[in-house]
Amino acid sequence: MNFLPSEARSLLERFAGVKSDAEHLAKTIEGGQQLLETMLENRFAGIELLAEAWADYELARGEIEAWELNTKKHPAHSSAEVVRIKSKELAAMRKRAKYAEQLLKLYEWHVPWLTELRDLEEEESYAKLAMVDLSQAEDPVAGWLTKEEWAALAPAERNQRALDRYWKAKKTKWQVGRDYERYVGYLYEHDGYTVSYYGIEKGLEDLGRDVIATKDGQIDVVQCKRWSAERTIHEKHIFQLFGTVTAFRIDNPDAVVAGRFVTTTKLSDRARAFAERLEIRVDEEFAFDQSYPCIKCNVSTNGGEKIYHLPFDQMYDATVIHNGRGEFYARSVKEAEDAGFRRAFRWHGETSG
Repeated sequence: MNFLPSEARSLLERFAGVKSDAEHLAKTIEGGQQLLETMLENRFAGIELLAEAWADYELARGEIEAWELNTKKHPAHSSAEVVRIKSKELAAMRKRAKYAEQLLKLYEWHVPWLTELRDLEEEESYAKLAMVDLSQAEDPVAGWLTKEEWAALAPAERNQRALDRYWKAKKTKWQVGRDYERYVGYLYEHDGYTVSYYGIEKGLEDLGRDVIATKDGQIDVVQCKRWSAERTIHEKHIFQLFGTVTAFRIDNPDAVVAGRFVTTTKLSDRARAFAERLEIRVDEEFAFDQSYPCIKCNVSTNGGEKIYHLPFDQMYDATVIHNGRGEFYARSVKEAEDAGFRRAFRWHGETSG
């Protein structure tokens, strides 16, 4: 093309570049369409194809780097061969990783509660907490105080300071969710319901039944999500709750069973539409009020002994507050002790560490 005027050569070069880009784009579109059709027809085959594409990408990148090493002013043939070998290893690893990643997404889409595993740190799982040695002699209050504070403060002051620090402490996602479930349960108990904290007691086996509230033949099966504002509840969570509500109706044929979804964030439009059609009550942007009275003041059925439980005590979640028996939720240790309640002896449970 050197015999052509410079303007003509420039135009032809630009055309060649556009043509090359167009051909590349056409191949990309064709490849994307093939992937989409394959995934629609067979998701597992589509995942395999996607993983293969990532492997091909790593191989191509390695070949480019090897070519540059071979063709530079001072060729590095040995290094180029090492790059090729390493790119093959990386391609194989990338393929396995992408396959596993997409397969996990597929499983989580079909079984929504699996996503909750992402929010549970191993050391905070209920299964591990349940294995705490109940014979331990240390009061968990000690975990929130210095040795000097423990020695200097009276028991009531220790308990209150530990409780104050419990609320100020940075919590794991599991603890944040548990506090939210307790708050929702408290509101039900305040309205005269008998509450079971199924999510806290069963941990990973709750199947979306975080709180079960019963009153006069009415059972509310409640799922709670204390998520950050930028996260959105999708329809899969509604499906999960509807499924567990249906199972609860089968197991309790004489009761009126309703589903309720309580969350600090919002639902997607589609999730909201499904909830309405499936008759799932939804409370969006339902804020957590940390100032609610959280100390459980319980009257023992064996002798009428008055005992109060702090949120980190062993029997806290198993303790049910009943109306009409002098039981209540106290806001402070002083309020509980002024009403004649003492700290539970069976306080073995979670510590700050």
